Amino acid sequence: MKLKNRVAYYFVSRIFWLMLIWGILIILSIVLISYFLEHHQKESPQLSINDIVEYTVFVDQKPSIESEVEADLLSNNMWVQILDAQGNEVYSFNTPESIPNHYTPGELVSDYLYPAKNDFQLSTWYNRIDNQDLTWVLGKPLTSNNPFQYWVNNLWILFIILIGIVIAIFFGRQLGAPLLYIVSWIESLSKGNYEQPFYNRKFNIKQRWRNKTEYHTYKELNQALSDLTSTLQRNREERELLDKTREEWMTGVSHDLKTPLSVIKGYTVLLSSDDHDWEQDKVRYFSKIMEERVEYMEQLIEDFNLTFQLKNDVIPIQLEQKDLVNTLQHVLEHLKKMPEAKNKVFSFEADKEQIFLNMDTNYVKRAFENVIANSIKHNPPHTKIKVILHEEQSYPRQVRVSIEDDGTGMDPETMEHLFERYYQGTSATSDNTGTGLGMTIARQIIIAHGGEIKVNSKRELGTQFIITFLIEEE
Repeated sequence: MKLKNRVAYYFVSRIFWLMLIWGILIILSIVLISYFLEHHQKESPQLSINDIVEYTVFVDQKPSIESEVEADLLSNNMWVQILDAQGNEVYSFNTPESIPNHYTPGELVSDYLYPAKNDFQLSTWYNRIDNQDLTWVLGKPLTSNNPFQYWVNNLWILFIILIGIVIAIFFGRQLGAPLLYIVSWIESLSKGNYEQPFYNRKFNIKQRWRNKTEYHTYKELNQALSDLTSTLQRNREERELLDKTREEWMTGVSHDLKTPLSVIKGYTVLLSSDDHDWEQDKVRYFSKIMEERVEYMEQLIEDFNLTFQLKNDVIPIQLEQKDLVNTLQHVLEHLKKMPEAKNKVFSFEADKEQIFLNMDTNYVKRAFENVIANSIKHNPPHTKIKVILHEEQSYPRQVRVSIEDDGTGMDPETMEHLFERYYQGTSATSDNTGTGLGMTIARQIIIAHGGEIKVNSKRELGTQFIITFLIEEE
């Protein structure tokens, strides 16, 4: 069942149960009232009020009761009163001293409904005789009196209210607790507290059935908030790590820029000094060193910009069907001219003369140059570097490039961080002109072309880079 349907069902069912329980309480209260009324009126006198009215006589418009009826009243320990329209007693017989001789309408009704209050039971009759409005009141003491029943009868409304409050709290907790919990969770996230609240951890373990019922309705929402919390927490940790590594990298870059700048500044001071008259060869030598340092700085800034542009997809990749065999051959020929490549042994193998790939040639060249240059720069003389190009006929078709060397290899930590941005900067020395971003850029370019790169290496056994691209079917 979808979340909105389940929430609607949950609320409707709770409202139904609330109405049902309230209905039962109302019916129960009516039954209790009827019970107490019947209980206290179940005693009926031997003389009926009708008989007394029938045997009432008037002498000079004053009512009285025949002697036979009076004898019956005495024998049954009963009394009678006749009241006028104002509630004043105009006749009475055998009335106890505690019985009032005047009644208000409400007082008479109260005594009639609650006989246990005054320890007697009343019956009343109204009639109009000789233009007189008369009320007959027949009374008899109660044979049994239970004060507890009277107080229960008076306090039943209070009990119903208390029960209603308990029910309201129960259903309010069921309906409101999960929503308040979710709101507090969202509020906690808005304040940057990316941790699951206590009750959510409790929700993830076994609970009593009522807790399961309350929170099970919102399980998708709870799961979404849990995923969001984990994502925000992970992003914060990654951002903190990124800020830390960026700061470390910027420190390294600042140092790397400072070194060539100090060289350039030193030679500039020498060339501009009036104390020396430099020969032309010396000037050219100084200028050459300054040019190399400027080129390194330019390369460092370019790599720095390129890695961020690739990461944010702001560089448009122009894809065209180009021959990857020819591209790799050009890359190798170019890299063989590096000073560090003079004492390395290169080989190239391809199972086809032409293998076409949808690529941006300039960027693909840059990626392979960085990977192969890594093998050239970080291995001793006479290292064998082999590039193998193979087209796999499996579905989907793939082209696989393997760059292998038998050099010094890498330790596990270096392999783990090899493609990470800011992991290592390289100082600007004459022996190493790298910027420390080459492998990061290579990986980003390969991924931008829908490929992947993996590395296998062991110390003193060499390194193998495996680069794979998908070939689109025409």
